[in-house]
Amino acid sequence: MSLREHFSELKRRAKIAFLSFVVMLVAFLVVPANPSAALAALTGGAGTYVPLIGFFIARVKLELLPPGWQLIGLNVNSALEIYIIASVVFALMFNSPIFAYEVIMFIHPGLKETERKLIYPFVGAAATLFVGGALFGFFFLAHFLLIALTPFFVTTGVEPIISGLDFYTIVVITVGMSAVAFTIPVYVYTLLRLGIIKATTFTKNRLIIWAITYILCAIITPDGGPLLDVILFVPIIVLLELSVFLGGRAARGRERRRAASEGTGTTPPAAPAPPAPPAPTVYTPTLPSPGPPPSAPTALASSPAVVAPSPPVAPAAPQMPVIEPLTGPPVVRYYCQYCGKEMSKDSIFCPHCGRSTD
Repeated sequence: MSLREHFSELKRRAKIAFLSFVVMLVAFLVVPANPSAALAALTGGAGTYVPLIGFFIARVKLELLPPGWQLIGLNVNSALEIYIIASVVFALMFNSPIFAYEVIMFIHPGLKETERKLIYPFVGAAATLFVGGALFGFFFLAHFLLIALTPFFVTTGVEPIISGLDFYTIVVITVGMSAVAFTIPVYVYTLLRLGIIKATTFTKNRLIIWAITYILCAIITPDGGPLLDVILFVPIIVLLELSVFLGGRAARGRERRRAASEGTGTTPPAAPAPPAPPAPTVYTPTLPSPGPPPSAPTALASSPAVVAPSPPVAPAAPQMPVIEPLTGPPVVRYYCQYCGKEMSKDSIFCPHCGRSTD
């Protein structure tokens, strides 16, 4: 494919991913969570129209808001910002499988056979860990984060009247960062499996990697204290060490198979050598050999009693003249090494096929 065709394909798949995101966003913004109640509200009956995103917002508030806390809107547009931000976040989460599929289909033709075998395990593991990290962040990290902040309101005597925008922003950031952090081991395993990095890089720098991971956990949970950082740090480290172990094991197995194939000599056959050019032919003229010498006349048998008349004798065959062989250097002829036809010694290019003789 040409560069223009690559850009056209990328544009087409990006358009599909964007349109699917827009559909998801409109669904969260417009589609009612309870169609029957929405229909009753539109017809003037007893019911309330609540969009689909309202169901998720209410669920977050019910599960995570500590007892005694009260959410308020500090600005006129606070509710609208919560409504739009929550819809965008949930649309991105639900649209992520379609986005991942379009990315995979775009890079699929350029991958090797061994790399293509890792696509579906990679996608499956990444999606599973992403969902698991989001659930872990929602039910554990965000929950403990808000509970850990409650004693400070009691200590300082401050009423826990919280901005709704701040509350939902903290929840979204915590859940999203937890989901992303849980997918890091998948990328590490893939890099190890492809041989881009080595497992010894992690084993030699384990303490530095652990320290960087803890700092990232502290950034994800800035207000939860050390306890919440450890709660996020432990599962990520366990998954990271497991990915390093499995990736290093796969890499060592690949090296052993490669060494075994080299030891048994199962190497690909070499390309056949080009045919050797024909050697110049030396022409030596041959002369006919002289004929046999004339036979001597046969003596007549004699008898003392009867003498038979001798038969007529045929004339002897004339003797072939003896020609001496030619003396001098042999005649050398030159032929083209490509077409095999005769050519001059001083010719640089063959007069028949036009190829160079150098």
